[in-house]
Parts: sequence; C-alpha cells; structure tokens
Amino acid sequence: MTATQTPVAASIRPRPKMISYLRLAKARVYHYVYGWALGLLLLRSDGFLSGGTPLAMAFMLVGTLAIQWSASAADDVSGFLNGSDARNYAGRPLVTRVRKPLLTGALTSPEAIGFAVVTWIGGILTISLAAGVLDWRVPLPAMVVAFSVPALAVQYSCGLKLSYRRLGLESTIFFTGVCTVLVPYWFAAGTVSRETLLMSALFGLWLLLVVSYGNASDRAGDAAVSRKTLAVVLPPLAFAVVLHVLVAVNAVLLVLLFTTTRLNAGFIVLSAPAVALQLAQLYYGVYRRQLRKARFLVLISIDLGFLGLATALLTGRPS
Repeated sequence: MTATQTPVAASIRPRPKMISYLRLAKARVYHYVYGWALGLLLLRSDGFLSGGTPLAMAFMLVGTLAIQWSASAADDVSGFLNGSDARNYAGRPLVTRVRKPLLTGALTSPEAIGFAVVTWIGGILTISLAAGVLDWRVPLPAMVVAFSVPALAVQYSCGLKLSYRRLGLESTIFFTGVCTVLVPYWFAAGTVSRETLLMSALFGLWLLLVVSYGNASDRAGDAAVSRKTLAVVLPPLAFAVVLHVLVAVNAVLLVLLFTTTRLNAGFIVLSAPAVALQLAQLYYGVYRRQLRKARFLVLISIDLGFLGLATALLTGRPS
C-alpha cells in the first residue's frame, strides 16, 4: 500500500474510470427513468406523442439523467469533504463502499467536481434542446419549473445546502420527483391533466420514501455534520409516524387516481403488489430496524408501482 492509498482503496481492484464515474453518478438508481416514462405514456394516452414530440422527449430524458447524475456527484463531493460519507460507510461491506469512488480513491475531488459541472451544463442544454424541438411553444410556467430543477439540484449539497436545512432535503427530493413526470408532459401538451398531477405526486412520494430510509440509516453521520434531515431532527417515534403517513398518503393518491380520472377503476389492483411491499417496508424499517432491507424493498416497490401504472395507462384507459 502506498502512502497515498487508503486501506479501502488498496483492497479494491482498479476499474475503468467510466465505471467510477457511473458509481459517482449513482447510475444504478435508474428509477428516475420511470418518471419520464410515465410522462411519455400519459402523452401517448392523450394523443400528444406526434411530430417532434418523441425527439423532444428523448432530450428530456437525457436532461433528467444528467441533472440527477450532477446532483449525485455534488452530494458525494460534499459528503467526502465534510467526512459524513466516511462515517456513514465505516464498517460496511466492501461491495457497498466501492459505490463511493471518492472514498476508495478511484476518483479525485477535482475529477468529481468536473463531472458534476459538465453533467449539469449538459442537462441545461438538453432541456433547452427539448424546448427548441417543440419550436419554443412551451408554456412559460413549464419552462420556469423545468429550469428550477437543475437550479435546486446544484443547491442540494452545495451553495445554499438545501439538504442541510429543515425540510430542505425532503422538499427537494419530492419536487424533483414530481417534475420528472410533470415537466415532460407539460412541455409537450402545454397543459397538465389530473392524471398527470396525481402520478407526479405519487412518483415524488416514492422517491421520498427511498431517501427517508437511507437518511435513517445515515442518521449518525448526518447529525455529525449538521445535516438536518427529518431522521436527524425528529425523535425516532415521530420519524416512524412520518413514514406511516407517507405510506398512507400513497394509498390515498392511488385511490384518487383510479376513481377521479379516466383510468379504469378496476385496474387499481395492479398497484396492490407495490402497496404490499410498502407495508413490508414499514415492518422491516420501523419495527425490525433493518433499514437497508427496507430501502431495498422501497426500490422494488417503485419497480412494481411503475409496472402497475404503465399497464393501466396502456390497457386500462378508455379512449
């Protein structure tokens, strides 16, 4: 082991830089694509997926991923520099620690910062290209909301450090999740439908559940650097109540989606597997304190939730 290597870095086989950058971007968290896909399916269902819209939506997908990757990289840089990642990942299995290339030495801070900047600029450009393909006939409020996402993303861990303020992390995650569904539809359709609003809220809630269990797992490290997540600022019992409320709100939104819109009400059964997994999340996360298992179940529930909504849009909506 050289003088510049950490014990973790010395025990990890070298990987291509591209792999390290993908780990920095948390590219394995592919779930943001689901939000974009729901927006696409809603456009198809409403007859807006024609002309230059498919190309515009392709640019929106690239922009969505670029902004997500930029925010993830900036968050890792912040966590590396303030030491919270070192605390949160101390003692974890090697297969988990390799997901933090700054901790392992696979990437340097300047490389990570450069990646965050390049992907952020790329996201801005591709969202602009999406509007250009649509001949800039995008409503001004939609443009404002669309560009507020990268503006907030860059302030998540840097600048204003929204994730270090009370409700800042949770609000940012929910808002960006909502916009992942809402903005593509709004760009192309020029308006928003009730289905779009409800699905956007559902998707934002799903991402918030993922982050909530992760924050509970990282509670000690976040508290040490004054990151004021709900898991840090609330007593454990109160935080458990919040998790129960989020799952309950998810159920209410599903009922509203299938009873107050043109979706076939009978297709609500397609969401039953996702709801069942959310109840399992509560059991393992709150009552068994197996937080990483609960977070894994949240991710699977998003897979199932997306499949249920996608199937309902493709086959369960009258023309």
